[in-house]
Amino acid sequence: MGLLGPGMAYLWLGPRNLPRTLKLDWRLVAVRWVGIIFVAPGLSLMDLDARHRVAAYLLLLFAACYNLTVHRMVSQQVAVPTIGIVTTVADSVLNLAMLIILSNGFDSPFAYFLFSMIVSVAMRYGYGPAVVMTAIFAGSDALDSALTDNPLGSTFVFFVGFLFITAMLASYLREEARHAELALQERLRQASLLNEATAALGASLELESVLEAVTAAAGCLFDGASAVLQPSATLKDVGAPPAPVWYSEPPSGGAADLLALCAHYASLPAGVGPGCYDAVPLPSGQPALVLRFNLATRQTGMATLALQLPTGTRGSPPAGDVIESFVDRAALALENAYLYRSLAGRSNDLQRAYSDLADAHQELLSVDAMKTNFLANVSHELRTPLTSIRSFSELLLSYDDPSVRQEFLEIIRSESERLTRLVSDVLDVTKIESGYMDWHMEVVDLPTFLRESARVFEPMLAERGLAFRQDIGADLPAAYADHDRLQQVLANLLTNAMKFTPRGVIQLQARQVGDEVWISVADTGIGIALEDQERIFEKFQQVGAMLTDKPQGTGLGLAICRDIVAHHKGRLWVASQPNEGSVFTFAIPTVAAADAALPLSAVA
Repeated sequence: MGLLGPGMAYLWLGPRNLPRTLKLDWRLVAVRWVGIIFVAPGLSLMDLDARHRVAAYLLLLFAACYNLTVHRMVSQQVAVPTIGIVTTVADSVLNLAMLIILSNGFDSPFAYFLFSMIVSVAMRYGYGPAVVMTAIFAGSDALDSALTDNPLGSTFVFFVGFLFITAMLASYLREEARHAELALQERLRQASLLNEATAALGASLELESVLEAVTAAAGCLFDGASAVLQPSATLKDVGAPPAPVWYSEPPSGGAADLLALCAHYASLPAGVGPGCYDAVPLPSGQPALVLRFNLATRQTGMATLALQLPTGTRGSPPAGDVIESFVDRAALALENAYLYRSLAGRSNDLQRAYSDLADAHQELLSVDAMKTNFLANVSHELRTPLTSIRSFSELLLSYDDPSVRQEFLEIIRSESERLTRLVSDVLDVTKIESGYMDWHMEVVDLPTFLRESARVFEPMLAERGLAFRQDIGADLPAAYADHDRLQQVLANLLTNAMKFTPRGVIQLQARQVGDEVWISVADTGIGIALEDQERIFEKFQQVGAMLTDKPQGTGLGLAICRDIVAHHKGRLWVASQPNEGSVFTFAIPTVAAADAALPLSAVA
């Protein structure tokens, strides 16, 4: 029993590699074997004389040999193009011969096998051959009745009628099966075309590549139709919307019509209007199809695609569910591309934000380090004069010598002035940064201002043995400035020049350059290394090792000078070489330039 099932299946279905064109012939072989098996014992039960019985069995033996030959040809897949016609004619001849031998025509039980013959002809060739075969069987029986003087009865009429009905029904079933097969083949063709068209949609996540792939896939799916895809301009986080993407761009008139279709359907909300596709005619009368790719999660339109369908396409146009499947696949690819671009943009933003935070962190660390150095420096600088004042005050109480007491008082006064300067610098920085610095802007006569400032420093420079040269033009224009703050800048530059110039020359120079006046303080001192020339203008910065070889001060002087000059719309810079001296220059606008930059109320 275990082998019976597979054996019967093989006899009916045939080998696995059997071509589809031979499957019907294989099954007709099986039907013939069934007929032979049933006819063989049936002949022995019929009322036949010996001559007719022998003839019938010989014909049945010939039929078995014929069926065995057909079986071998089909199993070996012998290429006989007309095998169906040959077997149909042979089957018909064998059936007619058997009816003649049995001599009873349609009254014979064997006549029922004609129904299987009519069904096989109808399954092979349809209405016409099946009806012709029925007519041949009916004519043969009528001829046999005429030759044997047997009148035709009701059996003949009913039998022929049932043969015609069988032929019509079997042919109809063949036609329906053929239509269903063609429909299935068309569906398979469309499904294959859909898979082929959408195979490249997931090959890339770059938005431009996906847009081109979707447009090309639509053109391929609709048999080379002209198509344009217009990305939506309403999506966020994707930057500027890409330009329309064309596939087989039509002439200018058709291109404008397709773009107008895209614009119209793109203006409709995602839940309004037709579904994911709509068939509409173009102004030229050609059929067109509009596909809408929406972001299902947010009911947001991602893109709109318009196709100008060509005429005379192969096969039938894609079915509605095929179009919907294409739209779903394309929408998924577009959504992935949009999300990828959005995530890439946000990733770049995060990287920039992280970089900014890292820079800010480094700046904070730098500021913290500067403040730490500042506190250490200020603590040291403040402690030094305070310690001197306290020490000499105590010594002053124990000495009665007027000359010694006078010397101690001078030291106390000097250290007090130094302490005052330190505190003033710190207060100036605080006021400038908080915006509470008081500015008294006025017209300053620069030649007079510079000579008066230089006169203050001449004795100190002479005392240190330094030569002091002045190059101040008498025709310098006036400047709109704060006299005291400008003097603070010049005093700081001259004081620094004295500190860093053990011997040599200090020169004060002023000249007009365009709409500015350049004021320079040059020295022949120790100079400044190139890597330190920007750092010295920062707050709390000094050149030299902390608490050892730096000059006295807080490192705020040049930073204050820079801020004061910047408030005057000017600039401050240095040019220096180690061991060759330095030149500090600040430029401020003249009165005319300052008036042009200031509002009328300020000038008034």
